[in-house]
Amino acid sequence: MSVEQMKAEIINSPMAEVRGIEKINQMLERHDELFIKRLYQLMVEDEEIAMMG
Repeated sequence: MSVEQMKAEIINSPMAEVRGIEKINQMLERHDELFIKRLYQLMVEDEEIAMMG
């Protein structure tokens, strides 16, 4: 998955809705590819935990 696809998934996630899409979008623009990949991985893990619980 490309970084742009990850950004789109992050922006469309429940996490972004809770924290504010504009705030998340600004954060993504300030950080590098490694940060975005890690944030995406955390989001996926959180969603998996939410589905289990």
